[in-house]
Amino acid sequence: MLIIETIIFILLSSLSLISLVGYGQILMSRYKFNFFISFFFGLIIWSLLITGIHFFIKINFYINIIIIIFGIFLFLFRFKLNHIQIFKKKYLIYFIIFLFLIPIFLSHKYHEDFGYYHLPYLISLAEQKIIFGLANSNIAYAHNSIWLNIIGIYLLPGNNFNFVLLPTFLIYVIFIIFCFEKILKHSEGQISNYFLIISLFYLILKFTRLSEYGNDLPSTIISIVSIFYFIKYSETFDSQKKIKYFYFNFVFAVFAILIKFSSIPVLFLSFILLINNFKNLYKIIFRTEFLLIYSLCLLFFTQQYFFTGCILFPFKFSGLDVSWYNDEILLFTKNIELINKSYFSIENNLSKEEFLSNFNWIPFWFLRNYIEILEHLTI
Repeated sequence: MLIIETIIFILLSSLSLISLVGYGQILMSRYKFNFFISFFFGLIIWSLLITGIHFFIKINFYINIIIIIFGIFLFLFRFKLNHIQIFKKKYLIYFIIFLFLIPIFLSHKYHEDFGYYHLPYLISLAEQKIIFGLANSNIAYAHNSIWLNIIGIYLLPGNNFNFVLLPTFLIYVIFIIFCFEKILKHSEGQISNYFLIISLFYLILKFTRLSEYGNDLPSTIISIVSIFYFIKYSETFDSQKKIKYFYFNFVFAVFAILIKFSSIPVLFLSFILLINNFKNLYKIIFRTEFLLIYSLCLLFFTQQYFFTGCILFPFKFSGLDVSWYNDEILLFTKNIELINKSYFSIENNLSKEEFLSNFNWIPFWFLRNYIEILEHLTI
């Protein structure tokens, strides 16, 4: 059994990397090929395809295979195998890094949210096309993550979900290699390099088990990549590179938000670049590659509307008078807010309304979380 699982792991990892890089070239067509950035962009195209297809049919194993194979064809169409110099010394180093990190996947446990809503959502992807009012069955779907659509591609026949965390593992490994590649390539003391060094140490020390890999890790990695290109923008005087770095910064910021809404502050960096350089940047935001990320946003928020009845949940003004909209979901959301702000974890004499008003929750939240905060800061 272990041998079969290992073979499946090797096949899925290899084919997925090739497929994602192939799809990534759709968004990288204007720029010089970069394996790692193409991989990150490939995740965006995958999420666009899976989210769009799920409106009409269920995401079964055969659909997943077609998506992966088509990406491989795109890769082969773009590159000739005999032109890919895989025997360079640096590629050997990258392969060793990959091998060294494999035990993290093989010894993984599932994140605490996996059984609560990740797995039920994956099963709904595989068994039904989009379900109107899905949030009425589980409040977690009121704020869904685009990452759950991506990992749905790894739900194998027989409800085998042993590999659904593979894309999280792959993005972790590829980001680590991406950091090494950037740091070693530029020996000069650029701020962007120091930022990657700090990020690299943080991720290696903090995220040591897949049990910690909910949607937090992918959104954190994509946010870091976005911030990295924000810094790169300020380090160059080349106008074409500035346009490229803004494009990378903006697209990855939006993608990070679709993975986890708490990444919203990253988008302010894109707005800073756009406002300060509006004359040079406003035209490019209507290019085809930008339209693809806008299309993903449209699909995602349409999906959210089908799940909740609100385009921007829980803002009731964004809801429409549809049969699957339920006011009670707003109450459930309030309870989740209370949980996130530690109302039930720390003894207090405040009512729920008093707790949430005037930032009264902050000292209680800090008391509940200061150890974890110190842990992050220490790392």
